[in-house]
Amino acid sequence: MKPLLLHFYVTYRCNARCEFCDIPDTCDIPVYHELSLDQAAKIVKDVRDLGVKFADFTGGEPLLYAHLPTLLKISRGLGLYTSVTTNCIKYPDLAEKIKGAVTYLHFSLDSMDREVHDGIRGVNCYDRVMESIEIAKSLGEKPDIMFTVNEGNLSSIVDLVKFAQDEKLMLLINPEFDYSQNRGFQREFWNYLRSYSKKPYVYLNYAFERLHRKGGNRIDAPRCKVFDSTIVINPKGELILPCYHRQMDTIPIESDLKAVYQSEEVQQWRHRQGRFLFCEGCHINCYFDPSFCYNWDAYTLLSLAAKAKYVFDKHIRFK
Repeated sequence: MKPLLLHFYVTYRCNARCEFCDIPDTCDIPVYHELSLDQAAKIVKDVRDLGVKFADFTGGEPLLYAHLPTLLKISRGLGLYTSVTTNCIKYPDLAEKIKGAVTYLHFSLDSMDREVHDGIRGVNCYDRVMESIEIAKSLGEKPDIMFTVNEGNLSSIVDLVKFAQDEKLMLLINPEFDYSQNRGFQREFWNYLRSYSKKPYVYLNYAFERLHRKGGNRIDAPRCKVFDSTIVINPKGELILPCYHRQMDTIPIESDLKAVYQSEEVQQWRHRQGRFLFCEGCHINCYFDPSFCYNWDAYTLLSLAAKAKYVFDKHIRFK
């Protein structure tokens, strides 16, 4: 199968200091090392030619990348589905510019308690999220609410579900994974999450739950298909190997992404996908979601079932 997803880290800069993220502390690529619009657009065109269908523009805070509005429109013009997850600090200023250019627009909201949310995000941004929701709805957008959950804010799900249902917006439950200083989402809390997953306007990928309960990826029988499914690019325009969160190497793309992606060097990495020692027990959501589309099994079916509920809730329910 061809790759499905582009993870494009358009910037490592961020205007928040989330407690579960190390990007502001470990990534030091300044703005003048970020790609020009022409360079970024060339990458998007190249991945489309390789078969990619979804382009996720991430960071850092992606709305800090000056060329993002135009890059989103170029991507949509090429027939790609686009996604952006934002802390909403910049969204009110850019809402008009990106209107209609983001297929899946995600607003991060970790609690309906202002102090709890702002404490997790490291800056005062709760009010900007609320403002952004109103602006987006006034523009005809239907943003999803991205709820990054750990044991510290688990109880916030009660009020977040009610808020999502009142607003008729999807609540995406995003369990924190084991990375950097994080402990990850503990298995004993899954039953509590599962009790909310069948409610209207709530999305939880059931395949993630199965993966967590089974202890994550196994290097003797890997379920991670990061090389088959995903192309990961950093702000300097380099291919990240094997993935952002466990990167061991990068390859400059220069002018020919296809040649780099199909090179013998990358193929050697591909043969080891999910088999490195650090892959044992991994359950990093952003790589397993597309991986579930490869090698049909119970994970595939569970993931498809969750996505079918998402489509029904977001586009059909109560119409």
